[in-house]
Parts: sequence; structure tokens; C-alpha cells
Amino acid sequence: MNRHLAPARWLAVGGAALILLLVRPVRAQEGSLEWMVSLQGYTSSSPALSADGGTIYLGVSTATAGRIVAVTPAGRVLWSVARADWVDSSPAVGPDGIIYVGSHDGRLYALQAANGAIRWSYNAGSFISSSPAVGADGTLYFGSGSFRLHAVGPDGRERWTFAVSDWIESSPAVAVDGTVYVGCRDGSLHAVSREGRERWRFRTGGRIDGSPAIGADGTIYIGSADQRMYAVAPDGVKRWEYFTNGAIFSSPVLGADGSVYFASDDTRFYSLAPEDGRLRWRVDLNSSSASTAAVRGDGTIIIAADDGVVRALQPTDGGLRWRFDTRAAPGDYIESSVLVAPDGALYFGSLDGRLYKLRGNGSPLSTFSAWPAFRRDAGRTGRAAHVRDGGARLLNLASRAEVAAGKVLIAGLVVEGRSPRAYLVRGAGPALAPFGVTDFLPDPFLTIFSGATPLRANDNWGQAGSGPSVVDTADAVGAFPFPADSRDAALVLALGAGLYTAHLRDAGGRGGVGLFEAYDALGGDPGNRLVNLSLRGPVGQDDRMLIPGFVLGGDAPARVLVRAAGPALAAFGVAQTLQRPQIAVYQGDRLLRLNRGWSDGGVAYDLRVAAESAGAFPWPERSADAAVLLLLAPGPYTFQVSGVDGSIGEALAEVYLLR
Repeated sequence: MNRHLAPARWLAVGGAALILLLVRPVRAQEGSLEWMVSLQGYTSSSPALSADGGTIYLGVSTATAGRIVAVTPAGRVLWSVARADWVDSSPAVGPDGIIYVGSHDGRLYALQAANGAIRWSYNAGSFISSSPAVGADGTLYFGSGSFRLHAVGPDGRERWTFAVSDWIESSPAVAVDGTVYVGCRDGSLHAVSREGRERWRFRTGGRIDGSPAIGADGTIYIGSADQRMYAVAPDGVKRWEYFTNGAIFSSPVLGADGSVYFASDDTRFYSLAPEDGRLRWRVDLNSSSASTAAVRGDGTIIIAADDGVVRALQPTDGGLRWRFDTRAAPGDYIESSVLVAPDGALYFGSLDGRLYKLRGNGSPLSTFSAWPAFRRDAGRTGRAAHVRDGGARLLNLASRAEVAAGKVLIAGLVVEGRSPRAYLVRGAGPALAPFGVTDFLPDPFLTIFSGATPLRANDNWGQAGSGPSVVDTADAVGAFPFPADSRDAALVLALGAGLYTAHLRDAGGRGGVGLFEAYDALGGDPGNRLVNLSLRGPVGQDDRMLIPGFVLGGDAPARVLVRAAGPALAAFGVAQTLQRPQIAVYQGDRLLRLNRGWSDGGVAYDLRVAAESAGAFPWPERSADAAVLLLLAPGPYTFQVSGVDGSIGEALAEVYLLR
């Protein structure tokens, strides 16, 4: 339910709606108007985006009725479904493309994406302003005026309800473990298990209308009408609170570096440190705001306010990058939260009855932030995607590369943990013959270093010496067996926390194709793990590209940074570097992401913060090095490092498991 009364000019509007496309003069710069669609109503609903980016959905209200509207990125209305009462709930898009949205007629609706046909409706017994969250199993969670939190299956059948002592306007947030967090006008933040049982409740001094944000470490951030922003641990214990001078009706979002961003009715916009709530900066909007900000991959924060102005703020100090004033239209209050589409376009609704599209700069929603927007993502699912220290680990790295005569292939391992544990490291040459490789490295020689100190070396794997069996360990980790008495090299050794390098060369100084492999021999141990794997080698043309593979272990998705350094290696004295590396990440045959020029995709800020958090060496801005940031489910992946336009040279391929 919006905080403001419906504008008087809409009070006489009801029944059928005329939807018009209004076009204003085009300006090319970021933040300029591309189009606006008149909805003949008013909207405080926040737009949601279909999975393919082809449709925008939002709710619209008039004095006596409401609608759910679907609009294309070109501003064409696909369909409009009339309801008997207001629709100020924000739609959520399910994994199958179904749109879920509540109405003041007391029903949650499931609509077909193609034409808006209603698949089913669920009667909550009272009005619904709360926006539904979509659980990992498809369960829908939302609050209502019946003083209940509802859980409804994707088939429309009730699974459970949870009673509270006032109505719920807050939109729930779902943690990775399935816990549902929701605020209530009774002043409490409620934590409810996926089975509908109370885990805990956290009391504030005022009503809670906003939606919680969930950090990568599980911390829940929520504002209250008592003028405070709270950080609450997953067990319900307060970590900190920060006092503003106005009620907080907006929902917080998180920056790539964890900064907590939100607006207050004291007319200011805040940035707080996530660890202790310390003020980083604040700027005066000269207007109150119930809108929730959105954080882009370039770090920019987009925030709308009650003065009808959308502002773009820089993450370092809140400085203004640009502003768009809807009042020139003329405009009205903006309670809708800005939607950042994958192509960088910006969409928002207003109480002036229009849906706006502004030009972006190509930067999408932040991919490194744990909660960068209202309901976390463009589909408004309200579900956390990952959790820090959730058990993810890099189980192995394998890469085939050409080792020139007299040269060395260099790999790096970073181990994190409390005590030494076993790792299997191999250098294959002759063992590649059964796979059709004829120009293999004749006699691989493998040396493991800690800093500049050699730890262990091996020429022929059958003479690896005392310690764990190479054969048994290879079998345990699923590595293909080496032929008996082959000249391939292998070691099983205990490595404690630290940085290690492995050098693979030919014992006779000859060249050829070699396969380097590193395996976590005890992948089930949560106390120790690989957090970084890297490989430096030559990149040639055609099938001479560098193709590392890695396996991500654990039972939950994890953030991974994959980089291919070429020009950046020159600072370390590496000659003949690959000047224009290109990186392509695959899951099987499916291309997940491609990059050439790490700061060209609108996510440079995300990549820089991710590299800093992983301890990776920094790259110059606008360098031709390549990098991608991904959220990956457990399983095997490969990435190809090649030269743009057939260029060749030395490159460093890196995989970082991000905390």
C-alpha cells in the first residue's frame, strides 16, 4: 500500500483503461528519457522483468480498480488484465516464466506470460500489498491484511500460514537455507522456517513496511519507522543499529563491497559499513523516499524519490552523476523502485500514471552484490542466491597446454585452512597418447614450490617415494589412470594454508603438449580448501589456445571470478604477452559468459571489488585483459583463453573462489 493518497486527477478514472505511448525528444546521454507509457492510473508497484528480458510487468491502480500490465522494451503494451481492486504489489517472475502478483481484492494471481491469462488465484482473506517471494522449490511467500504470512505452492494450493499481530505490507526475503524473513506493522522482523514454524522474532520500535535484504554472510538488514536501520544475525541477535532522523519505509540494498544503501524520510540517502553500521557517507536528496535503490555493476546507485526525480549516485561519496526529473512531464511521487535491465536500460513507474524507460550506459545490475535491488534481482524473486562460506570449494584444475622446448609451464595454488591436507598434483605427457595427442611432452618433470623454496619434485610417477599412494589417490578423486611405468609425473603431498607454485617441464629439455592437474584429495573436508587456481602458459592459434578446466564442489552455488591476464603480465617482466586475450566460460558445450576487455562490459566496479576481495593483483583500468564474474552451481566447467584476431603470446588463466 503506497504511503500517499491517490492523486486527485486519477480519482475519476475507472473501468477500461486507455494506454498511450508518449514520446519526447531524444537525448543520447545516459539518464535521458527513451519513452514513457501512460497507464491511465497510478503505480507504486515496482516493475519486474521476464527471464529473457523481453517483457516488463507491473501493477497499476485507479480509484476503484487495478490492472496488471505487460510492456515490451520498445514501449508496446502486450496485455493488460483488469482486477476489481488496487494492484500495488510488485510482480515476481517464477522460474517457468509465470507472473505472480497480489491485489487489494485479497487474491494472489498466477498469470501466463504470453497473454496474461489467469492460471489460478489464491484467496488470502484480505488485501495484499506485500510482493511475493519465490522460494527455490517454487513456493510463494507473501503477507496480507489478514495478519498472516502465506506459503502457497506453484499450483496455487496453500502450504501453510503463519499468524502475526498486525498486517504485513513488507515483502518477504528467502535465505539460501529456506528461512523466510518478513517485517510486520507490529514492529517485528519475523524469521519463519520453510515449514512455517517461527525461528525467532526481532523487535524494533516502529512498524516495518520495507523488505529485508540478505547479505552474503547471512546478515539481515531491515529499516523501521523508529528511524533506525538494523543489522540482524541469522540467529536473530542484533549486530548493530543506525539512527537516522526520519522513518525508514524504503528497503535497503547492498553494494558490491557490502555497503548498506537506503533512503530515509529525513530526506537523506545513506551508505553504511556492513560490519559495524558506521556511516560511510550520506547525501541530501531534499526529498523523502520510499523507493528502494538499485546498484549497477559499475557501482552506480540509482534512487528515485518523492520529488519525482531519479538520481544516479557514485559509490565512493554519493556524488551526483546525473538526474532525471519526471516533473517536466509533469510527474509525481515515485515509490516504484528502478529496474535495471541486463542491457542497462532503466524502468520505473510513478504515481503520475506512467511507466518510464531511461537510457543507461550498458551497465547491468551488480552481479557481485548479494542484494543489489528491491527483491534482489530483475525478476523480483526476493530469494538469496548464495551464502558466504557455504561449503563451496575448488576440487581440481586441469589444463592442457603446449610447453616449448626449454620452457616451463607454471601453475599456482592457494590453499586456505587450519592444518595441512593432501593434494594430488600431476603432469601428464605420454599418458595423453591414448587420447590422440601425438606431440606430447616426452618426459614431464614436476616441481612444487612454496615461495622460492622447492618442496617436492618428481620425474616418473612410479617413483614418487613414500607417502600416500598416487594410484589410490587418483582413483579416489576420479583422475584417469597413468599407464604403469610411464614417464608421467605425479605427487601426493600435504599442503598447509598458503601460496604454492608448480613447474612443469620436460626432463630432457624438449617441448610438447602437457596436461597439468591439481586435485583436492579430501574434498569433503570443510576446514581446508583450494580458493585459487592459476596457470601461466603460451596461447597459440586454433587448437593451441589455453583451455583450463575446474570442478566446483559443495552443495550450493558460489561466486567465482575467472580471469585471463595478458597485458597485465608485462608489469612482472613477462615478455611476449598475449596482447588481446579473450575468455569464454563453458558448462559442457554451453557458453556461459564471454569477455574481451574486462572493463568494457559495464561491470568494472564489480570485477575490481571481486579481485580485491580475492587478493588478486590489480589491473589497469581499460586494459585489454579479460575477466568474468559468475554465480555457479557445483559441477565441472572449462574456460578457453584465446587471442582476439588470432594473436598469440603468454597468458595467465586464473580461477578464484570468492568469499
